[in-house]
Amino acid sequence: MADHQDSTVDVQEHLRKFKELMGTDRTSFLGADPALLPPLVLAYIGDAVFELWVRLQLVRAGSRRMAALHKEAVHWVNAGSQARILEVWQPVLTEAEKEIVRRGRNTKSSVPKSAAVTDYRLSTGLEALVGYLFLAGETERLLELLTLAVEVDPSAAGDSKDRGV
Repeated sequence: MADHQDSTVDVQEHLRKFKELMGTDRTSFLGADPALLPPLVLAYIGDAVFELWVRLQLVRAGSRRMAALHKEAVHWVNAGSQARILEVWQPVLTEAEKEIVRRGRNTKSSVPKSAAVTDYRLSTGLEALVGYLFLAGETERLLELLTLAVEVDPSAAGDSKDRGV
């Protein structure tokens, strides 16, 4: 348990330094409510933040071979895995967070052939929420949710038709 707490403290410190480096160490990066941004803009930022978090976790876990790092990152940063992560998050989301996810999920965009439509929409919702929390400066909440993501097996097969998040 102490290991988990130590890693959370380390991640928080890294996140603080990252925010400082990116110029986002203020309460809100924009000086305005990020909820006013289009959902795809939030998802665009959220995608980058989520992938960086995954990459940091993989390196922290000790993997150093580039091929292995890439392969494992792809398992985490894809529509199916992100849809399963959102399912884990769903019970702990606030109403405001659910609304951001809903806006992201319902945004019209082209779906890659490699992704199921339902998974892709859910992953866009997850990315919109991650982007919102990052831009709003809500890093503790972001970290809390990202920590829950490790409960998901990214390689587990799931029937996306049953996802109703």
